[in-house]
Order: sequence, then structure tokens, then C-alpha cells
Amino acid sequence: MLEKFDNYQLLSKIATGGMAEIFLAKHMNSPVNSMPIAIKKVLRQFTKNTTLVKMFLAEARIICNISHENIVKIYDFGKYEDQYFIAMEYVFGQNLGTILNKLQQKGKELPINQIIEVMLGVLSGLDHAHNAKDKNGVYLNIVHLDMNPNNILISYDGKVKVVDFGIANANYSKKVKGSLVSIQGTYGYLSPEQCREKKTDRRSDIFSLGVILYEMLTNEPLFKHLENDAAILNSILNEQIEPIQNLVPDINPTLAEIVMKCLEKHPDKRYSTAMDVREDILNIYNSLEFDPSGETFQTLLKKLFPSHFIKMTKVIENAQAEYLMDELFNDLGDLEEIDLKEKVRVKEEQKALEKKRVGRLPSVMKTSVFGAIGALMIVAVIFFFAMQDKVKLEKVSVFSSPPGAIIYINGEDTGKTTPAELMLENGRKYIIEFKKDNMIGGMRFLPSGENHEVSMKLKKR
Repeated sequence: MLEKFDNYQLLSKIATGGMAEIFLAKHMNSPVNSMPIAIKKVLRQFTKNTTLVKMFLAEARIICNISHENIVKIYDFGKYEDQYFIAMEYVFGQNLGTILNKLQQKGKELPINQIIEVMLGVLSGLDHAHNAKDKNGVYLNIVHLDMNPNNILISYDGKVKVVDFGIANANYSKKVKGSLVSIQGTYGYLSPEQCREKKTDRRSDIFSLGVILYEMLTNEPLFKHLENDAAILNSILNEQIEPIQNLVPDINPTLAEIVMKCLEKHPDKRYSTAMDVREDILNIYNSLEFDPSGETFQTLLKKLFPSHFIKMTKVIENAQAEYLMDELFNDLGDLEEIDLKEKVRVKEEQKALEKKRVGRLPSVMKTSVFGAIGALMIVAVIFFFAMQDKVKLEKVSVFSSPPGAIIYINGEDTGKTTPAELMLENGRKYIIEFKKDNMIGGMRFLPSGENHEVSMKLKKR
């Protein structure tokens, strides 16, 4: 049986790191063939760290207000058995940092069209977050503050998702962040404002995205290669960034300008919104000439990480199969128990009847003289009782919603699907079950002159 956690069944642990562990999971009411979700649980040793827990839950509160195809969805959050958790979308793929590292190891680079495709997705999601409002229509003023390649997820089918708003600023998270005594974020991708611990806005995220885009185009780190955090902070604040065209001479001049504008040290000189950046990059993307036979991002990812793709595909398939069996037993357990009792009762009745009939035979055959007559009498008696006990059958109309479900009577396949008509014995108890794809239903039924219709609404396993 699968481990239950609140309203979820944990299928497989997939990661542990930092302050949390992540599991593949399914909501108990989710369809069997749906993609698993991810349950992110705070490790027990951190549950008493009030600040970290508040930041963890602040992420959930922020993203619960956001629904966008380029942002990892959060479905639920809370506390269960002293463990705080977030139920979120599972992205079957890799993070951009891992992808760039693998490409560097192989001496390869991402094609310009794929670089831009990633950035278009990220900018779209980030702009949506920056402009998100709460249920009352009030701007949340969200700033991610930790835009780095590891927080950009790319699925094996090419979807781009922004994740981990754990240290994000929003209207209701500033008090929590104000209690922290150190700079938060990934040092190689901090904005100058973050380095100075000054007030930040959406332009801080634009600087961080500028660093990511610079590194994707040059295939080299901009700040993170420096020897320590102090050197990184000093470089971000005081050192001039080498123009990208010096490292990539054949870069599109307009794209070079976009990158360097994102990397302006003073916020007022940068782009003011992520959408402005996106529109300028989109113009370049639309001017590119594509090779129709070129490799897609999906194909590239599967070639870069074949073992992970195969392994996780099997994990998901096995998890879904285990979930199917677990749900099947959960849903049919009561029906199977009823069915078993009914079968036992029927068998006991049959044994008693046979015993009764066999018991009659010797008493009649004791006198050999009247053996033949006795045999005839037995036949006559049996025929008499059979006629007296002749069953009355009821025509029962059987329906299900949706129709087309296989009908089982007392555990036996009738060979019919709904809607159908069955001839059932009046006054006899039956267990009627229905199965269609991943949907089931079941009920007790006692046919009579007034009770000759069955209608069942199926539910998902």
C-alpha cells in the first residue's frame, strides 16, 4: 500500500536538498492516468525554524495567486502531522543550470533560436508574476529575487517554467524578509540593489535575467566563477561588464544591446518591465531563419539526459500502476467484501440443499422391494418441489452514467454493457458492479415488482 500524506498518496521520493524533500504524489481523487504532482515537505529538523517556515509558506501564498503556463503551479499547502508541505506541479524535465553544465561538458552550445525560446517563456511568466493581483484586485508587487538557471525548469516536451519564489518579495512577505540578516539569493545572479540590501522592484529580476542570457549566449559564467562571495559582490557593484559582442563577435547587434541594457547597474537605465524585454527579443526571434530539419529542444534534452528520461518515465509508469492497484483495492474493497460474503452464503445454501436431497435418498431406498417404486417417487417428489419452488423472474433495466459499462452480477461478468435488461430472481439479493475504463460503481439490489430499475453514477478509481 502507498504511504498516505494528508489528501495525497506518496508514490516515490525524487529529491532531498536544502530544507525540503520532494515526492512524486497523486491526489486521492485524481485520475489514474494523470501526471503525478510534486509534494515538497519541509524536513522535520527545520520545522521549528519559524523564519524559514514562514518563507516556505510565503512562497505558496504568493504562487497560489498566480496561474500561468510559464510558472510552476501550486495546488495546495499547509501542515500535516507536524510537517509543512506544498503540493505543486511536477515538471518532468531538467533545470536550465543542469542543461547548460551538460552542454559545456560536451563542448556544445544552445542554438540561438532555443536560447530565445527559453527566454521568451521565462519573461512571459515573470511579467505575469510582476503584475499579479490578489482576489481583491490589489497588486501583490511580486519580485522573484532568485532568478538563476536552476529556477528555470524545462520539461522533456519543451515547456518552460519558472519555479521557487521562496524568497520573493510581495506585499505580505516583506515583514518576514525584513527579519533576515543576510543577503538572500544566488550570489552569481544578484542585482546591485540586492548586493546593497536596498529596496528592490521588478527591475532587479531583469538584471538577473540579463546575467542568465549573457551566460547562455557566451557559454561562460559572468560572476559565479569568482573565488568567493565578496569578489562576486564587488564585481556586480563596481566592475564594468565586458560587452557581450567582444565575446560573441557574430551576435545580432540588437540582441547585444538588449543584453547590455538588462545588465545596467542602475535600475533606471534598465528595461522597466519584463514584457518590454520580451517584445524586443521576440522581434529578433521573428527575423530568424529556421532550418526545418533542425533538432528540436525536446529531442536535444532527451539526447543530453537519456538515462534520466528513461528512468523517470519508468518511475512514473510504475507509480501510476501502483496507484491504480492501490485505488482499485480501496474503491472495491467494500464491494469485494460484500461479494465474498454473498458467494459464501450462496455456496452454504447449495451445500445444505444437496445434503438435504442426499439425505432423503437412503431413507427411501432402504426397502429393496420398493426400490424401483421409491426411485420413481423421489423423481416425482423432486419434480413436485421444483414446480412448487419455481422462481419468479423480474425484467430489470440497468443504466449507468456514463453508459457503456460492463455489468457484473455477484462477481460474474454478464457479458452485457449498460444500458441493458437482465432477468433476475424476484426477492433474491444481488451485488451489481459496473466497470468502464478507470471508472467503477457498485450497489446491492433486491428485485421486486416495484424495484426493477438500476441506475448507477460511476466514479473515478
